[in-house]
Amino acid sequence: MKRKLLMLFLGGILLAMQAYAQQVTVTGKVTSAEDGQPIPGASVKIKGTTLSAQTNTAGTYSIRTKAGDVLQFVYLGYASVERTVGTATTISVTLKEDANALKEVTITTAYGIKRDPKSIGYSTSTVVGDEVTATGRENFLNGLAGRVPGLSVNQTSGDPGASSQVVVRGIVSLSGDNQPLMVLDGVPIDNSVVNQINTTIQGNNRNQDYTNRAADINPADIETYTVLKGPEATALYGNLGANGAIVITTKKGKAGKASVSYNGSLRLESVNNPPEIQTVYAQGGANGVFAGNSGVYFGPKYAEGQTIFDNVGNFFRVGRAQKNNLVFEGGKEGFTYRWSTEYTNNQGSIPETKLNRLVTTLVGTAAISNAIKLTTRMSYTNAYNRKANKGLAGYLMNLLTFPSRSDVRNWISPTGDRVLTTSDIFNEVDNPFWDVNKNLSDDRTSNLFLNTQFNVKPNKWLEINAILGANVNNTDGNLVYHPQSFRGSGSATAQTGGSINTQNIQNKIFNGSLTASAVQQFGKINSRFVLGVNAEDFENRTTSARGTTFYDPDFYSINNTLPTTRNAMLFIGRRRNAGAFAQAIMGYEQILYLTLSGRVDAASRMMPNNPYFAYPSASLAFNFTELESVKKLDWLSSGKLRGSLGLTGKEPTKYYALATRLLSVNTSGGGFTRDLASGGNPDLVPEQTFDYEVGTELGFFNDRISIDATYYNRESRRQIISPRISYGTGAVIRIMNGGLVTNRGLEIQLKGSPIRRPDFSWDMIFNYTHNKGVVRTIAEDLPEFYDSDTWIANGARAAVNPGSSTLALAGWVNAKNNQGQLLINPNGMPFLNSSAEFPIIADRAPKFTLGYVNSFRYKQMGLTFLLDYRHGGDVYNQTQYELYRRGLSLQTLDRERPRIINGVLNDGLQNTANPTRNTIMITPYLNSNYYTSTTTSMAPEQFVEKDIKALRLRDIRFDYSLPSSFLTKTKFLSSMSVNLTLTDVFLLTNYSGMDPDTNGNNPSTGGAGGFGIDYGSMGRPLGVMMGLQIRL
Repeated sequence: MKRKLLMLFLGGILLAMQAYAQQVTVTGKVTSAEDGQPIPGASVKIKGTTLSAQTNTAGTYSIRTKAGDVLQFVYLGYASVERTVGTATTISVTLKEDANALKEVTITTAYGIKRDPKSIGYSTSTVVGDEVTATGRENFLNGLAGRVPGLSVNQTSGDPGASSQVVVRGIVSLSGDNQPLMVLDGVPIDNSVVNQINTTIQGNNRNQDYTNRAADINPADIETYTVLKGPEATALYGNLGANGAIVITTKKGKAGKASVSYNGSLRLESVNNPPEIQTVYAQGGANGVFAGNSGVYFGPKYAEGQTIFDNVGNFFRVGRAQKNNLVFEGGKEGFTYRWSTEYTNNQGSIPETKLNRLVTTLVGTAAISNAIKLTTRMSYTNAYNRKANKGLAGYLMNLLTFPSRSDVRNWISPTGDRVLTTSDIFNEVDNPFWDVNKNLSDDRTSNLFLNTQFNVKPNKWLEINAILGANVNNTDGNLVYHPQSFRGSGSATAQTGGSINTQNIQNKIFNGSLTASAVQQFGKINSRFVLGVNAEDFENRTTSARGTTFYDPDFYSINNTLPTTRNAMLFIGRRRNAGAFAQAIMGYEQILYLTLSGRVDAASRMMPNNPYFAYPSASLAFNFTELESVKKLDWLSSGKLRGSLGLTGKEPTKYYALATRLLSVNTSGGGFTRDLASGGNPDLVPEQTFDYEVGTELGFFNDRISIDATYYNRESRRQIISPRISYGTGAVIRIMNGGLVTNRGLEIQLKGSPIRRPDFSWDMIFNYTHNKGVVRTIAEDLPEFYDSDTWIANGARAAVNPGSSTLALAGWVNAKNNQGQLLINPNGMPFLNSSAEFPIIADRAPKFTLGYVNSFRYKQMGLTFLLDYRHGGDVYNQTQYELYRRGLSLQTLDRERPRIINGVLNDGLQNTANPTRNTIMITPYLNSNYYTSTTTSMAPEQFVEKDIKALRLRDIRFDYSLPSSFLTKTKFLSSMSVNLTLTDVFLLTNYSGMDPDTNGNNPSTGGAGGFGIDYGSMGRPLGVMMGLQIRL
């Protein structure tokens, strides 16, 4: 395989060299049509490639190209011009001023500041929006997976509306939020997920999931995604950009004839790789004796002729998702508009699950005068998400543990009652059909995005930009357990008579920024200076209520519950951030660029003791191929060395971190009381992260082959953590500073275009990511810090100690002697080491990941696919643990085989030079404690699957565009294409569960969260999508 890849790559190089041999050098001059003066810094780009040049101070340029190529001449504030290369080697053009011409070949950075790629001294990655839209994924974040080095996307499950956790360059905060800032057309937006900690729901983000709010954006409206990774890239955003940023630029209307376009698709999906259970042994608790009301399967073998139902296969259905997107756009010189509406109807492969979403967006641009431009964008989303519970109380665990001798489809009686397979309602798990039909978990969300931007350019050297934005969303949710459900009537849950939780979550963000940018030329030094101010207000208001014991079992309302069981909770969190920033960009010709940036923030959550903190940064870009001596190297088309460093800070994620918060009193009289569970710390200071990176960008053979490599080192100090403390202090948790976390890594992106001909092209992109996150120290010499929300079951939890990975898991282990040998009790069984301080049992961090995007294009046909590969990292399989202890795991099928557990006896000689080797024979079939006892062989470390490797075909797409000869005959079609897309086609892995990319919690859990904890969650389904695109 490696030899084939090597030969393929070498063949691509030979083809590139052959094409390069046909190239010539084209020179020319770019001048202004108004005064005839040369235009320095104008971009000259070969259309359809990444190769570009810039005019110098005299307005001249030089670029390697070939006959037939189209050169694009672009400069900010001027109308662009295109020229086709023929036999002439000199092409000079004049550009006319145009207030609407903002199409310079640039990268969008903080606050919409557009910069020439040559001037940037840090790593950025840009993905074209249409590439993500083509995958058909409802959450655009999942479409970015594998396409950007350094970006990790963890999809919580394969359910409709599932959330996704995004991390850039590793875990920075041990307990805070690690997701990057989302910026929509220059305005930060809300990407939060509902946090159950602030509600009356007793789940701590373990049993329900909620869509992250950035997914409310219509992917078809997005022009580009730019991922800003290092501190120099995000310093201007202040503490909001401490985790990096994803800058989203949306599509605008195009001047010219009004047009209508339609994009419709139908997607069918089915469950991928569902778990297998044993169907050999029947129910029973001990010694092979049948017990029909038992919840474990250590009974006798099923009798010959016993009907065994395929309940897993009979439960899931073929999911269906329909998407219809309609766009109207047009305008004239000085005014454009674009109105899009998309409706999605996603019926999941889990019965009753669905996501219905309507998104409508209106964008308008207007040139009020030659110097003033106004851009306004409004988008509204309305979504309804019906979900299935996950984890211990979820449908999947109920499905896997449902008796195979009973038909799961027989779930409701003619009178509407729950059909039982036994007479013990207090021990029988819910039929999964009953669960998804009668136990309601849903939410309805409205989300409004508003954005207004004023751009004033009074002269050639000064530009003023003002952006006002608002993002307001509202979510109403329900979580209901029917009175006849196990969760509703089981005594263990204390929910007799059913229960209901309702919540209303409101998030409001108001953001405003004002920037002034000045461009000046000082001899051979071109410079740009930016000054700006920014302010943001955020408010979260969460109202929730809970009640139990329904009067009417099928009427789901808090008013239908027993009044004495009702309680309510109100949580209000507010923050305000204000900052001033400055940036200076100085370039020597097109060779050397120095950028200095800084911001000072004031944060309300740090008032009054430590409200101010600063973010300085600097970067250097050296374009050595602009040197005259290097320009002679025909095979080297572009080359840049870059380096940057910066300091960022992060305020506490939690509100009331400095002062103990108040909680509403639910007893008569009302009022508020202090929260004794969490004490504030008035001496708290922001987290601080110092980061530096060095990298290079190289292009060969007219950029037919290019490489972008970056090494980074990030140190995060003064960690804000909340460890548990002695109850004698009057609090359960204390918020404090302390600890050092480092992330060091390497990112490489390799692009190749082995074939680039008019009728056929072949392009490929390789992405490599390696990150090693280590916890160096923890506050006040704490031996361990853990996240209690991830303590899902069986003593395993996300925890770190000095020297561990940032993605470590800790848990109970079996007792061992001083040589690491397993200790065995006189009954022949191992036992837990009850005195251990939860040692580290797993590292969930992959050693590296790879992404490969391949694209073929032949005339009107195209074929594109995306592969990604994960190498290393552990997964804790709690789902397998549950099946194992219930006798349903395939690993329990050899229960009748006698065995001797490898270890030494716990007889007093275990730590001597000659411990007693265990020789006690046991037969698990006659002693089911071998599988079921949590004090013997059921240590969590046994269910950690090590060194997971996974190769995934995420997307493969075939599209065909009708030829122009056909379209001209119709007289009304501008374009038309059809496509077939398959998603999550296959997964080759050594992991035994459904999918190693899983999450036992959701992204609202801080720190490393539940990534790599598999507990009752469905993997990503196989999807087949057929699409049609028409433009009139």
